[in-house]
Amino acid sequence: MIKFVGLIFVALITSGWQMAYAAEKEISQEPLTFFDASRARSIPALIYKPLTPTAELMPVVIISHGYTIKNSEYSFIANALSAQGYVVISIQHDLESDPPRPKTGSLIERRKPFWERGVHNILFAISELRKTQNTLDLSKVILIGHSDGGDMNMLFATTYPQLVAKVISLDSLRVPFPTKDHIPILSLRANDTKADDGIIPKSGATIIRLKNARHIDMCDRGSAEINQEMVAYITAFLQKTNIQ
Repeated sequence: MIKFVGLIFVALITSGWQMAYAAEKEISQEPLTFFDASRARSIPALIYKPLTPTAELMPVVIISHGYTIKNSEYSFIANALSAQGYVVISIQHDLESDPPRPKTGSLIERRKPFWERGVHNILFAISELRKTQNTLDLSKVILIGHSDGGDMNMLFATTYPQLVAKVISLDSLRVPFPTKDHIPILSLRANDTKADDGIIPKSGATIIRLKNARHIDMCDRGSAEINQEMVAYITAFLQKTNIQ
């Protein structure tokens, strides 16, 4: 287990709104691996959590990575949210033994099995955590997903809306956002991509375009400024702040 003190400070002024957040809490980061015997599949993950005891059940955030990006590459989000009192589970969906993603043909059809595999991974992780983690609020979880991970989350929220509190898409491109169950959705959009037609609804979701962020920047590979901007929007959304 890695144990450290997380010092998070974000101050952002843009488009007429301002939010400042500062927190300092001791948090931990440790690996864990779930094993789904029904699929003979290991599901590696990282869990970030505050070490300060709480009398209430702690809210859970599940992060799903983008294709070719590791689950460890969203530490700027995981550390910030853990310092705010969330327990963050960052799942590694792709294993070295998995076949590559299709890059030709109808991607919505050819990549769906990969997204469905991610949905099963998330569902299994929730089930296993319920057995061992009695301090977590797993009645409804918050989903954060980048690119393919965001597509997994949209499919999960469409299939299991009763398990989802909120969804945050980091530039997901292909699976339609769920609308009928009125799940709060925040989508941070990059400046170098375009979602497939009909994916992003005209209403019912908060859409923020990050003018300085490329698709690949929405992980630890982005600059400190982009990371801070993303954390500010995510924090405001989770705290129900009006960010428009």
